[in-house]
Amino acid sequence: MPEHDVIIVGAGHNGLTAGVELQRAGHEVLILEKTNWPGGQAATKELFKGYKHSVGAWALLIFREEMIQHLELDEQGFELIRPSSSFTVFGDENDVPFIGYTDPIDLANHLAEDHGVDALDAFNSLGSYFSIFKDVFERYMHDTPPTLDEIIAEEPDENKRKALAQLCYGSAVEVMRKFFKEPGKHNTILGSLSASAIDGTHMGPFTKGSAASMSYHYTAGDTYDFKIPKGGIGNLSSCLQKVFERYGGEVRFKAQVESLLIEDGDVRGVRLRDGEQVRAKAVISTLDAQNTFLRLCEPGSLPAEFTDAVDDIEYTNGYVQLHLTIKRLPTFTKQLEFVNGTDQSWLIAYIKSPEHLHRAWKQYRSGEVPDDPAVYCYFPSQLDPSLAPEGSHTCTMFSHYFPADKDIPAGTHNEMKNLMVERMLGQIEKVVPDFRDLIMDQAVFTQQYFQKTFGATEGDFSLGLLHPSQMFGDRPVPGWANHETPLTNLFMAGGACHPGPGVTCLPGLNGARVVMKHLGSGRSEAAA
Repeated sequence: MPEHDVIIVGAGHNGLTAGVELQRAGHEVLILEKTNWPGGQAATKELFKGYKHSVGAWALLIFREEMIQHLELDEQGFELIRPSSSFTVFGDENDVPFIGYTDPIDLANHLAEDHGVDALDAFNSLGSYFSIFKDVFERYMHDTPPTLDEIIAEEPDENKRKALAQLCYGSAVEVMRKFFKEPGKHNTILGSLSASAIDGTHMGPFTKGSAASMSYHYTAGDTYDFKIPKGGIGNLSSCLQKVFERYGGEVRFKAQVESLLIEDGDVRGVRLRDGEQVRAKAVISTLDAQNTFLRLCEPGSLPAEFTDAVDDIEYTNGYVQLHLTIKRLPTFTKQLEFVNGTDQSWLIAYIKSPEHLHRAWKQYRSGEVPDDPAVYCYFPSQLDPSLAPEGSHTCTMFSHYFPADKDIPAGTHNEMKNLMVERMLGQIEKVVPDFRDLIMDQAVFTQQYFQKTFGATEGDFSLGLLHPSQMFGDRPVPGWANHETPLTNLFMAGGACHPGPGVTCLPGLNGARVVMKHLGSGRSEAAA
């Protein structure tokens, strides 16, 4: 007899979201987590005594705030911090920095006054262009989607068909150049836009298909701005765990699932690494597709055509996340002197232009450490003092295009990682000459850490790269965008599913509702 109604593999935000939705609908749910903390690749950890860092995901870029009430996070004291600007992007000393103000009027004034009326017009026109993709995203946000090709073909308006095709299959630069027409102008604005195009992709900003990631990032949330949860990104999952347990759910940590129990093509539960078998009416995996189907499933239990499609999913992703403790907030100089003492200094990004990113992309593809990497550098404790002891601060730096593992010669990973860190720090020293003197501690994570710790295939935080061929009806593989799988009683509900990666809780919510219909019991109708 089943011991539980549902077993969920993984206590990340999607697993916990699914658990909340199912448990409060009257289903008995057990969540199994291989680590000893909630949050998965969006956790807050005390890497250094007294300092809290968000490891992996760190901000809610595309989170929809209605989820706070729906998941009862507000009842657990969950709080979002929304600064007056998301970022300040700088380039060469003669380039005007681009400030991502969160208030539309402040942003409009900044664009018009500092970048010119032509920049304001172009930015607004690009935003209207993105709305075509946003309409499509919201239409299928909670439903099983068609493929992008089918969505484009079904659009009755020819101009919208062309726009959707470009927003999905064009390059980021191709889309931006429709509105920012003059080469060499507005470099920091275009560099900032390009950064969203390469996030979660194995692409450069000139690569065909990179526009899909840019469109996704700018439309999947309520607004495109960087909000951080008070207490760090892991506080989202900690609050979800409290809601889940309040409804009677159970989370077991240090419980690694070794394989699925499959009998006559039906999944009956899971087998843990220590040999224990736990049975349930349904199993939900929040892992990526390769881990779910190629590692947890017995060979031959799935159709060969399906496993071939899973094996073909693109995960290649290389990056560096550097966590620091610093003696005090830096004093910025040169073109960033104006940010001192303001919110505009909490996140500084060195992204000179699309061409700057393209150069790093070329070096990355050749297995080289970029000589001029783009870098994000942010100071979470500037907004949330609870993250660090009084007087000192936390700092995290992130950079794309650290060579992917398959491109790193044996025995050279640490050497290349240290070189990347040196170059990342050098970028911030362009505007903070004494930055290294402020550093007390540092911890460096590359994709290898996330692969070893969480089992993420190739360390890919997107659980399947955000390419147009891996979105909507093709996510995780063609024909299986409905959270179901070829195995009865096995479901998917993580970022590997539609609508995709990022801290949104949407795959977990949608997957749970599919399982409710499958179980056909409890209070699922009332909850839905």
